[in-house]
Amino acid sequence: MKLFYTGIEDGDVKKIHETSLKILSEIGVVFHSKEAVDICKKAGSKVDENIVYFSEKQINEALKTAPSKFDLYGIQDKICIGDKITKNIPAYGPIYILKEGQYSKASHEHLVDLTKLNETSDVMDLSNPNIIDVSYIKGDHREKYRLGIGLTYSKKPLMGLVEGKAIAQESLKLIKRFYGLSSDCEKNIALGLIDTMGPMRLSTSMAEALIEYSKDGQSLMICSGQTLGITAPQSMAGTFTMGNAMILASIVLSQIVRPGTPVIYAGKFDSADMRLSSAAAYGGIESLWSAATSAKMAEYYQLPLQTGAANTDSKVLDYQSGAETFMNLFSAYALNADCILHAAGTLDSFNSFSYEKFILDEERIKAFKHMKKGFQVTDETLMYESMLKTGATGQHFERTKASYRRDFFMPKFSVRDNHNNWMQSGCPTSENIALTALKERIQNYEYKELTADQKKIIKNLLPENYLDKNIF
Repeated sequence: MKLFYTGIEDGDVKKIHETSLKILSEIGVVFHSKEAVDICKKAGSKVDENIVYFSEKQINEALKTAPSKFDLYGIQDKICIGDKITKNIPAYGPIYILKEGQYSKASHEHLVDLTKLNETSDVMDLSNPNIIDVSYIKGDHREKYRLGIGLTYSKKPLMGLVEGKAIAQESLKLIKRFYGLSSDCEKNIALGLIDTMGPMRLSTSMAEALIEYSKDGQSLMICSGQTLGITAPQSMAGTFTMGNAMILASIVLSQIVRPGTPVIYAGKFDSADMRLSSAAAYGGIESLWSAATSAKMAEYYQLPLQTGAANTDSKVLDYQSGAETFMNLFSAYALNADCILHAAGTLDSFNSFSYEKFILDEERIKAFKHMKKGFQVTDETLMYESMLKTGATGQHFERTKASYRRDFFMPKFSVRDNHNNWMQSGCPTSENIALTALKERIQNYEYKELTADQKKIIKNLLPENYLDKNIF
């Protein structure tokens, strides 16, 4: 027996799609990249300066060539995205760090420790050089630094760097070289996040990165970033539809550049609160609508789905944090999302990252994986013979059976003991227990062996004071 989560109706899906087609053919999309505009014009699109209009035929052709699943390779292993087994992806860009109840700005030490924490995780499937903000590094060196840290500590497949054409080209070339691949190898070795952000715009850096990743056959996660009441209309339907149109426009561009470019659909995922300057509210119950609508649209387009997040608008680990994180992770697992970005550790509306929350979110993910398995209803598991033998007033207290271990999830960090035992143990909290576990995880991180050429690549990317003495 399994739990199912349904969202909007099929007729609504068709209406969202048809309205998106009207937006793209009548209103158009702005690409802040001459190369992108020229590519579309050459492919037959109507162009008015940097506004591009797409026909229904172009959109349908692009959707036909975008694959429903694909492999992503790391230095050792590969994962499949689109096989309906949810892949968990780290946070992307928080500025502040919460640890042991204290906030601080992101730092080199945090980036290294969080990468190690992610690499030692048995639920995180990718690594991410963008896991936190790196504004402590001078602007022109930041992306090289990110890549250097990612290559130094990561074994899992990588999120890519997407800050414009030059960075996209150089980073893809270096990852291939680090992996021992030729520059013309067609293996998919980086997943680039393309965030549409504006009303119907793709920034210069995003457009350039999309083109370079597509040329190289690398995968793209195209994310709708519309904000209700600010860059989009004041309704869920209008905001989502505008975001959907922008995703479709980006997909068309990717498929014109290279048919078959792997694309992940990542529709709008948040609620809204127009009392706030940012308006986005990730803990609102409407996030469930967003997730369910994204799932329906990804299914309609036969594309892999990214939705959900371990996010909350709360700034601390409190009731709000737990409730909103549970809701947002639940939506992804209940909807069979192919992947979740920001899968553990985020809070403060993606602005902050908590070490302890990362550990606790991992355990929620394990619980949701358990939930998705469901439980068996058979003659054996119904245990009628045991009931018959025990009788109406008997007890079923006996040795622990395999059925119990199979049906029930045993968390490590939830405090479940009775009150007296809890008091005698020093009144532990989930947060305290998680803190001990994360310190052990970071301490027990095992460094990978690097070749002379791999060390040379990293030395060219990282300032000398950031080279790890355990390796160099």
